[in-house]
Amino acid sequence: MGRIDEALLRKRAEHNDGELSSLREVTLHQFDIEKIENLDVYCRHLEILYLQNNLINKIENLHKLKELQYLNLALNNIKKIENLQGCESLRKLDLTVNFVEDLLDLESLKVNFNLQELFLVGNPLTQVDGYRAFAVATLPQLKFLDGKEIDKSERILALQVAGQMRDRLLLEQQRCIKQGDSAVSAETPQLRSGNIEGIKEDFLNKPVPHTPEARLEAAADIRILNSESDRKTSRSPKTSTESTAPAFAADGRVLQRNQGKWSYRLDDDEDAITLQVEISRFLDTSLIDVNVHPTWVRVTIKGQILQLCLDSEVAVDKVNCERCQSTGLLAVTMLKSGKSVEISDYVAARKRRASELSKTGLKTETTLSERGTRTRRNQRLLGVNEKLAASDVTVKGSSGMITTKAFLQSQSAEVDAAMDSDVPPLC
Repeated sequence: MGRIDEALLRKRAEHNDGELSSLREVTLHQFDIEKIENLDVYCRHLEILYLQNNLINKIENLHKLKELQYLNLALNNIKKIENLQGCESLRKLDLTVNFVEDLLDLESLKVNFNLQELFLVGNPLTQVDGYRAFAVATLPQLKFLDGKEIDKSERILALQVAGQMRDRLLLEQQRCIKQGDSAVSAETPQLRSGNIEGIKEDFLNKPVPHTPEARLEAAADIRILNSESDRKTSRSPKTSTESTAPAFAADGRVLQRNQGKWSYRLDDDEDAITLQVEISRFLDTSLIDVNVHPTWVRVTIKGQILQLCLDSEVAVDKVNCERCQSTGLLAVTMLKSGKSVEISDYVAARKRRASELSKTGLKTETTLSERGTRTRRNQRLLGVNEKLAASDVTVKGSSGMITTKAFLQSQSAEVDAAMDSDVPPLC
């Protein structure tokens, strides 16, 4: 049996960073929940609540949800419409395929003045003669009943017969009470023990009545079958979809691996080594693990390994890991051994240099585009297309900025080519 507790609510509130006090919408379907609880304690500002396909047998503990606009209780064991008077903002109520029998229960929704849509398909009360007319007359605020719009003529005709129908329903209710046909609360069935195959055979082939008790018994059988399946899975050897290739050679050498085929860049300068891995920005950071050793680094992303050897030894206690929020790029900065600079100072200085280069590159590209003569001269001297060269040397920094070095390289190449005696003179 499932329960609505704080842990479940926080798990289902991931879209709201796990915060419950400001939660507006929550989905709690298919958790075998038998009782509505704790929503009025943790989530008083709910506007949309999905509780369909559970085992709830009573509407309760919702009176403090003053902002609730949509309540979905389809496919449950509810027998009576009640305890919704406190939901002042309720606009849509879905009770599809439940066990509501008494048409007079609809009168409890009269005080829900904002109620515009009501779904009761699949309930026993829909089989009563005059059901729709009584519902339309009893709830004048409704605009849609069972997905069908209520027009003015239908409402006028319903009001003409509503009084007689109500008197007839009251007489039938009193007669049932005298005969002792009032509903008896059903006990929750106990888990059946015995042959699992027999339970499975009955579950698949034996017809069952459409009653709350039958739904509870079916849920108990499903729990037995699922627990047996889990036991078999735990006993069987686990097969991993990951590559079983060793991470180390027989002589102890570190083997380079890239199981996820990730695009990466390894930059080595005088003070540090920086590894940049292109990762989807939608991937949660909790699925990424970085393990740095003096001569190699391993990045594990969703169980897949990127393992690289380093040309220089690094200090494992001076490592900085960052992710770009806009692109998802992962940058691992590792200071080399013996360097006295702090890792935070190095990262800050690198970002400043990247920002300055980005501004210089953008201004230079504009200047070059305005000087067509110089651009043509560069192309003839270097024998390459200026735009293609610029795109080849454009790199992405760890801060998420674009750093262009095309101008610096093309400018130095131009000077070297002009001073080279092997270069033919311009025509």
